Amino acid sequence: MSGLGKICCVVAIICSLAAGAVGFMNAKKKSGYSNQLTAVEEATRKFPNVNYTADFKNAPDEPAVTLTKVAGVAKKTLDELNTTKTDLGTTKEKLAQSDSQVQKLTTDYTAAKKDLDEKSAALTKATADLQTTATELKDLKDKLGGRSIDDMIKDLNDATEKAKVVSAEKKIVDDALAKANAEIEKYKELDEFRGTKSAPMDLTGRVVAINKTWNFVVLDVGKDNKLVENVELTVYRGNQMIGKIRTVSVDAKAAIADVIPDLTPSEIQVGDKVLY
Repeated sequence: MSGLGKICCVVAIICSLAAGAVGFMNAKKKSGYSNQLTAVEEATRKFPNVNYTADFKNAPDEPAVTLTKVAGVAKKTLDELNTTKTDLGTTKEKLAQSDSQVQKLTTDYTAAKKDLDEKSAALTKATADLQTTATELKDLKDKLGGRSIDDMIKDLNDATEKAKVVSAEKKIVDDALAKANAEIEKYKELDEFRGTKSAPMDLTGRVVAINKTWNFVVLDVGKDNKLVENVELTVYRGNQMIGKIRTVSVDAKAAIADVIPDLTPSEIQVGDKVLY
């Protein structure tokens, strides 16, 4: 065999091997595709709402048609699922609103129940008080012995007027008694000054008249100023002492005092101040 023939044989063998390898690979791929398609058919048969009973080996176009149907069913299911989600969201919002309304109603109910309980308690107490008042009124009527309320009111008004009169009379008596007690205290105090031949340390008066013939002066102070008889007073003119005088007659608001010659070197004048 020539060289060319050998080469051709080798090429033919290589091509045969290559064709066999390609055929083997295609057969393997075909078997894989067949297995995948069989698995798809099995899954399709289990898909809900799809009645798939064909075999791709007998009906090659049936799987594609059925998958199209499956896709439509899946899309419809997905759309329904989205719609359900939307409805579920709306339902949740409504449920939240309902919960809020229920909570408000519960709060209102609790407040209303509390108010009702309080009013019921108040009504119970008022009923008890009314029964007590009715019992007391019955007892009062029994004690009145048949007398009417108007008669009792009239007697009460009469008693009130009498009490007012008695109170007014008592006030008059009390005022008179207080005045008498004040006079008594005043005379007691004047008697004490007479016993000690003294006068209050703050006693101040003025000479309002002078009788040079009988050597006495008239002063503008008296018993109201707690001045009594036989009390020596000092006469001043400004800061200068003029002399001494002794009271001999004292009434409520004025007094007569003799001038003590030995103790009065200067002549007394109207307006001179007298001090104890």
